[in-house]
Amino acid sequence: MMNQILRFARDERASLTVEAILVLPLLLWGYFGMFVLFDGYRALSNNIRASYTISDLLSRELEPVNEDYINGLNDIQDVLTQSPHRTVLRVTVVAYEQSLGGHQLVWSNATEGKEDITEATLQDKIVGFLPVMSNGETLIVVETWMAFVPFLDITLKTLYDNSSSPGDTVFGPFYFESIAVTRPRFAGQLCFEGISTLGCGA
Repeated sequence: MMNQILRFARDERASLTVEAILVLPLLLWGYFGMFVLFDGYRALSNNIRASYTISDLLSRELEPVNEDYINGLNDIQDVLTQSPHRTVLRVTVVAYEQSLGGHQLVWSNATEGKEDITEATLQDKIVGFLPVMSNGETLIVVETWMAFVPFLDITLKTLYDNSSSPGDTVFGPFYFESIAVTRPRFAGQLCFEGISTLGCGA
């Protein structure tokens, strides 16, 4: 019995067909998995670039903007990201007034049915991303969302797991989110048509 075991351990003969059948699924999983990951990083990078580009455009604006202007920026986001899927844009202007208790919402406007920022949600959703502001200063906050749908669903071990329990996760559709914060370059305030508050006229 021991001789048989030793003979089997020393045997180096193999079958190319059998080994290919055993290894091919793992090779294909890794090959297509790399495509999915790199495509995801490309989409994320495009969304970040789009948010900074839109933020820079808004920071140079001298006249009040309106809902059509914001929707036009969302169209620019579509072009910059080259995404075949839905993109979402939200622009918020925040002022800091010590006499009023700190951060104050000037206006907010979102596209594609996304909820606008309100005074009730300002602290939770925006303030944590803002740098230290001086009294009377205003900032433009641009948030972008872009849907990413991998061309192939590949099960990855805890690579993208939002749940509390560990385990296998399907690398499926989700949204990339990016946020960019800038100061107005040439005007003291970026206003929205029809809104009169904190330095903006009606």
